[in-house]
Amino acid sequence: MGSEYRSDSMKFSAAWLWVAGVIVMSFAASGEAGAGQERAGWYVGGGIGVNWTSQIDQEGWNRDTYCYPDSGCEPEGRPSPDIPGYRWMYNLDLDAGAAFEISVGRMFNNWRVEFSAAQRNNAIQQQFKSIAYLDGSLTPSPADNSPRHTVTSNSMARIDDLTTRTLSVNAYYDFTDVFERITPYVGVGLGVAFVEISGLHFSTRYEDTANPARDLSEFNSSQNADLSDTVLAGNIYAGTDYSLTDQTLLGVKLTYSIMDDIEHTGSYTMHAMHQRDPAFSNQTTFSGPRQFSVMFTAKYLFGD
Repeated sequence: MGSEYRSDSMKFSAAWLWVAGVIVMSFAASGEAGAGQERAGWYVGGGIGVNWTSQIDQEGWNRDTYCYPDSGCEPEGRPSPDIPGYRWMYNLDLDAGAAFEISVGRMFNNWRVEFSAAQRNNAIQQQFKSIAYLDGSLTPSPADNSPRHTVTSNSMARIDDLTTRTLSVNAYYDFTDVFERITPYVGVGLGVAFVEISGLHFSTRYEDTANPARDLSEFNSSQNADLSDTVLAGNIYAGTDYSLTDQTLLGVKLTYSIMDDIEHTGSYTMHAMHQRDPAFSNQTTFSGPRQFSVMFTAKYLFGD
């Protein structure tokens, strides 16, 4: 599934790159023909608002070969040649969060080219979905009359926040002749996103409910991490500006953003496989975030 996520996100990125190229070429053509431009100059801008992020799919896997005491595999409590590893999945639901942006750009008649930096933050609610062997087969449950039926694995998993910081080159087209003081606009952008997923925690503690004195701590595991990745990001913009004065614009801006998948190699603070490999690790992929934001904006215009 991780490879499918990567393939889909790369298709999105290629499409965004193509769209951005068309806009840049259109801008260049406008510049060449713009000897008598009606509007030109630099500006700085900023915005603050709220953002929403679509559900993110989390998929992780490792090469753990242990047969754990709460399952129906063999041999109990030891590595098994029949176990290729484990794969697990979660759904991440994200709360609405804050968004802000700063920018600097230049106007060329109806066109604008801009460099922007933005940040968005969302709290995460992690929901367990499934676990299986690495090949996709289900982990067997012990028989009801098996002594293993009384062994439980008390697991805890959570993630705190998603933070995305983006740097983007944008191109806009302003509809300057529609209203006297109101200027609608559309635009696209392409850049990079520095993504952080903070406060990831996972732990499992094994216990035999029929024999609480039984020591199963060698099978316990835990991981604590803050994940980060740098990925490609694309944006679509739409908004409107109101000319408060000749140099000051106030407006509302809508942004839809897509990003490539986030990938991370993580280590465990405790794991049964440490007996065989002290550097034992896991791989995690998060499907690329899709974000929508609404911001109140302000721009200050300079002359040439």
